[in-house]
Amino acid sequence: MTGPTPRLLLPDQDTLNATALPIADRDGIGDHAPIRLRTGHSYHVDFTIALGQRNARFIQRALTPLNRYFSWADCVSFVPEPGFEAIHAWNAIPWLTNRPYIVTFEDFLPRTPTDRRLPWLERRLCDSLLDARCRGIIAISEYALRQFRAQHEGFPGLARLLSKAELVYPAVQPRTRRPKRHSDKLRLLFVGRDFMRKGGPVLLRAHARLRAQGVPVETTIVSSLGWSRRDYIGPPDGRYVADAVRGIAQDGVVHHRSLPPSAVYQLMDASDFLVFPTFHDTFGFVSIEAFASGTPVIGSDTCVLPEIVKPGVNGYLLPFENDDVVGKWTWIYRQNDPGYLEAYDAATGRMADALVERLIAAWEDRSGYEALSAGAIESAHGSFHPETARKRLEQMYEALR
Repeated sequence: MTGPTPRLLLPDQDTLNATALPIADRDGIGDHAPIRLRTGHSYHVDFTIALGQRNARFIQRALTPLNRYFSWADCVSFVPEPGFEAIHAWNAIPWLTNRPYIVTFEDFLPRTPTDRRLPWLERRLCDSLLDARCRGIIAISEYALRQFRAQHEGFPGLARLLSKAELVYPAVQPRTRRPKRHSDKLRLLFVGRDFMRKGGPVLLRAHARLRAQGVPVETTIVSSLGWSRRDYIGPPDGRYVADAVRGIAQDGVVHHRSLPPSAVYQLMDASDFLVFPTFHDTFGFVSIEAFASGTPVIGSDTCVLPEIVKPGVNGYLLPFENDDVVGKWTWIYRQNDPGYLEAYDAATGRMADALVERLIAAWEDRSGYEALSAGAIESAHGSFHPETARKRLEQMYEALR
């Protein structure tokens, strides 16, 4: 797969010092009436689009209401109504409008993943991306760009698509500048609704073994324990799932089905590590939210996480079996294949083994923890700071006038 290399947006000193002077005094952005920008209202928008841009007034309404009826409907947005000058969409490519647009995406674009490909619709939407109305294609990770290239391998317009594409990382406001010291126990945190997809059983297995070896571990899990046989990833066997989640009842584990964000942030502040052994995530915003608290992350070495977690700097990675092209699990979308459940269980076991080894080492030598926390804070104030993304988005919005 060949084509132009998309632009990578990284923070520079001007970005990191952006609050030193009013930016409008330097770049003129914000001197004119803000652009009325139509966007969605999913939680993704708060991490990737609505970041306080001075030259935009966001009109947030549902962009993909048909998705509740048709699984494919999150790839397209029908926005014929007036009242806006441009669109900044999340995943969905706008139709039925002549307004210019930017689209931010997480992996597939058009969003027609392997388990629900619609070639005719994909071709029509690709034509829209090549149209002059599309002013920019924003990937939230290098992982997304790899998936984008793989999706369109052999497509004659790939080079033109890539010429419109660039990387702008999601962002979260840092909550501290002071590195933490390791607590008097080993306090671990897991946050994720889809418990099986995000590797919750990995942490439960590791917790039991750490306790058995005398490590004073306390684990907090914030999860609705969401699971469905129709999930695109995770065990299709309900008995396996029931057995896996029994570990929540063991000593030293506290389970919350749901908490408000402020309470989750307090847990992050008090935790030594966020454990995120996911089998598949297009980003995993929880990881950068942990960085915002100065909390290092231990995650699986898959998808986007190697871009976020730098081993020994702001956390650690657990070994994972990926494909050689995109960097995601080799068994994704294969729940009906023979050996799938065994593959899931084996991956869970390998990550649990590695997690136990890593946490024992971290507990026995806590002298390096403060440096890990400092690395997490540096990441939050660098690549994943709102000003880093905001600056570039404001420039793109000016081109929409």
